[in-house]
Amino acid sequence: MRPTSEGEGAIIHGRIVRGHFEDFDRVVETVADSQAVCCLIGPRPPYTDVFCVKATTAIIAAMKQTGCTRLVCQTGAMIGPAPNRSHPMEWMARTFASWHPQAVRVREEQECLVESSGLDWTIVKPPRLTDSAPRGRVQAGPYLRVGLLSRISRADLAAFILDEIQTGRFVRQRIFVKGYRFT
Repeated sequence: MRPTSEGEGAIIHGRIVRGHFEDFDRVVETVADSQAVCCLIGPRPPYTDVFCVKATTAIIAAMKQTGCTRLVCQTGAMIGPAPNRSHPMEWMARTFASWHPQAVRVREEQECLVESSGLDWTIVKPPRLTDSAPRGRVQAGPYLRVGLLSRISRADLAAFILDEIQTGRFVRQRIFVKGYRFT
C-alpha cells in the first residue's frame, strides 16, 4: 500500500489493494491473513513528504489488530547512529541530516516505533540501492561496515528481505546489508 495517490497498491493474494495509510480499514485489509509485513516506504527527493511515522503507526496497529507479529522494515544506512559507517559515509550521513533534518528525524522516529512495537521486528538498513542485476550474495549484520562505495541491488535486497521473513535470523535487530563487491 503506497502512501501516495499514484494508483499503486499492495498485492494481496493475487489482487491489488489500493488505498492510503490514513484509511485504517484498508491498512487492516492489507495486513489481514498475512504471516508477515514488509514496510518498504520512505520519502523521495526532495524529501518534503515525510509520512513514515504515520504510516508505520497504522501498519503496526493493523498488525496488532489482525494478530500478525512479523515485521521487516527498511530504512537506510545513513539513519541513526552507526559506529560501523566509514568516516566518509559518516560525513555523508551528517551532511544529509543537515540538508534534510525532518526526513532523518522521521526515519529515526520510525525505527524507534518499530523497536518499541512489541512485534518480531527486523530493521534493514541498506546503503545506496542500484538497479543492477542481482548477484545472489548479500552481506548482513548489525555491525557490518558500510561506506560510500557500499551498495546493494534492489533485487538482492528484496531476496534478502524475503529470506529474513522465512528464517528470522535477525529478529529484533537493526541490520546493515550490502552486496559483495566482487563475486
